[in-house]
Amino acid sequence: MTAIAIWCNKEIEGNPGLWIVADSRITSIESFVLLEGASKIFPLPVICRGPDSNGFFSQITHTQTYGYCFAGSTLMGQNSYLAIAPLLSSLILTATHFPAMTDIADFVLKHLEQTHSEYQVRVGPNSMFEAVLFGWCPMKNQLSTFHFIPKFNGEVYSMTCDPHENMQKHDFLYLGDEKDSLRKRITEAFNCQEIPGRPVSRIPRYVIQDCVDDETFPTIGGDIQLGIASKFGFQPLLLCKPRVQGQPDAFMSYLGRELTAELTTVGPARVGTPGIA
Repeated sequence: MTAIAIWCNKEIEGNPGLWIVADSRITSIESFVLLEGASKIFPLPVICRGPDSNGFFSQITHTQTYGYCFAGSTLMGQNSYLAIAPLLSSLILTATHFPAMTDIADFVLKHLEQTHSEYQVRVGPNSMFEAVLFGWCPMKNQLSTFHFIPKFNGEVYSMTCDPHENMQKHDFLYLGDEKDSLRKRITEAFNCQEIPGRPVSRIPRYVIQDCVDDETFPTIGGDIQLGIASKFGFQPLLLCKPRVQGQPDAFMSYLGRELTAELTTVGPARVGTPGIA
């Protein structure tokens, strides 16, 4: 399945963010490893266009990029994103205002309600998945997450939305496997004394990394993915890894794969995604 943590980090003065960490392993129902470098965190751009002088909706009037992630059914998680993203990047309006993050969350929920109910009829419990919309709301000027999770209503599972608005320092949300254990670990880690190499402001990253390295968690593994959502939008991060621990020679990695020149060169351009150690 997955291990994902999203938390409020205020270490950058004047620009708080929601940081996210996830593993990259996909397993079968029997916990057989299918893929070690799977993406579970995605940018979700919201683009609004207004009419130009000829009446065509060609003028971009608003743009904001949120983060979107999922745990559980890979088919549901990835397909929900692939279906929603094109729609939210082609909004049109004539008013001067633009959708708030709560409006985006309502739209996502309506879509998930229909797609999950249809899939649930076909595959039953194997359709279970949860997702999160997270980022900075430009209307309310706050960091928020919206957790979409199926809940049993007495007959079937229905998709619901659990909002966590205006998140503050060390507030966090966890989704995926081993929920009770991982939530406890992260809570305790936030309350522990800081040690070199593991700053408390980034501690969920290290908790998830520990689980990835721990072979007793068969559905959590691969490598970690990182990203930051702030008022400037959502930004995925590369990992800067030493080739030999303790030596200066290092390389950039994404989803467990070294980004060589052929994977970072696009004609005259280069991939400019920032990295973090």
